[in-house]
Amino acid sequence: MKVKTLRMPEKLEKILEEKAKEECRSFSAEVIKRVLDSLMREGITV
Repeated sequence: MKVKTLRMPEKLEKILEEKAKEECRSFSAEVIKRVLDSLMREGITV
């Protein structure tokens, strides 16, 4: 997997960190899951 840098508001980062912790996922895995979920809602599969 390729490494990417992503800028985001601190509040969003904190929310994603907490959600990742609740689901026993890494921060990166949580971001990827949420991006994939969003794309699936648009009918796009990866």
